[in-house]
Amino acid sequence: MMGPDSKIRIVVVEDHRLFREGLRLILNGEKSFEIVGEAANGLQAIDLISGLKPYVVLLDITMPELSGIDIIPLIKQKSPGTKALMLTASKDETKIFKSLKAGARGYLTKNTTILELTKAIKVVNKGQLWIERKLFARYFNGDITSDIGREGRQEKLTPREQDVLHLLIKGFTNKEIANDLFISEKTIKSHLNKIFKKLNVSRRLGAILTAIKLGFA
Repeated sequence: MMGPDSKIRIVVVEDHRLFREGLRLILNGEKSFEIVGEAANGLQAIDLISGLKPYVVLLDITMPELSGIDIIPLIKQKSPGTKALMLTASKDETKIFKSLKAGARGYLTKNTTILELTKAIKVVNKGQLWIERKLFARYFNGDITSDIGREGRQEKLTPREQDVLHLLIKGFTNKEIANDLFISEKTIKSHLNKIFKKLNVSRRLGAILTAIKLGFA
């Protein structure tokens, strides 16, 4: 993460040249950002990120050589401090979940606004999770809380369930959550089933998106 007087160093990984150059022009216009490198494919991106150690990398999913999702684990190996923010045309739930599971800290579609993109970069740079708000509409109809308010929903989760949920939001696997909380994977699965039921979702992505909307993230 950048210091108080430095800029957020960004690498853009995008195979469409015009879109990549447009991003560079837009983001370089922000005083808190600095585009330090650009790559047109996954293999080129790994070499670039290994040397430049940017704070944030903007990743498309569909690219030559290696996909954006495929290179996230390699980025974590080569530059552990770099945060991956997916910027892609896909709204596919499976790709969103795979991105988060691989270690991405954010997900935006390419029809996002400049304001939302700049906010997402700043949030992800701090180590927090960002998912484009309008993607919620694809998974939930209206308010997900019905007659139960935000505070009521939080009270229904036990302290241990909240611990599990916070680690789930960070992209931890069941094994990693178990190790962090010093309990078994079987117990984690039990906690997750209870969390899913209380949040009225059936999968991990639904729990993550719901938690963000309710203010857990």
